[in-house]
Amino acid sequence: MSEYDEEAAREALRKAAELLPDDEAGDGAEVAQQAVREALQALPGTPEPGWTLEQEKQIQAMVHELRTVRRMDRPGAGLPRRRRQDQARKRYVALAMLSDPQLVDEAELRMWKQNMTVAILLEFAVSDMRRDDVQSAVTRLEIVHAATYADLTEFKQKMADGEQDDDAGSP
Repeated sequence: MSEYDEEAAREALRKAAELLPDDEAGDGAEVAQQAVREALQALPGTPEPGWTLEQEKQIQAMVHELRTVRRMDRPGAGLPRRRRQDQARKRYVALAMLSDPQLVDEAELRMWKQNMTVAILLEFAVSDMRRDDVQSAVTRLEIVHAATYADLTEFKQKMADGEQDDDAGSP
């Protein structure tokens, strides 16, 4: 997401939160409002509690470099794009080498949470937006926002084990 896309998404979510009715009717609006607040919290540039200002800046810089590497990593990229990607990767490695390992873990976790939140919201946007779709999106957002770095590494390990199993079963 570009900076403008992030700002547009943030404003759209704020507007959606304001337009949701109160939960007096019992229609689940409070749950939807909580999901919108969590989605706003997941957007880049939102400070996380528990980190000093300097640590927060380091985490955001690493997330920015990770995002740049990912954006530049596309098939058929020409030489200039590969050079920019390589430069971004080197900047990220330099930041990671100088930072506390907890900050590197937090940057990776934030990047994953942002990507998962966007994927969930996009999937919800193209759905029929029925009550069960809302509940499913809210539940998935709650799971993503409750995830820790240990959960992320466990998930990656399971994915790697699944790929190894698939490779072993292939003739």
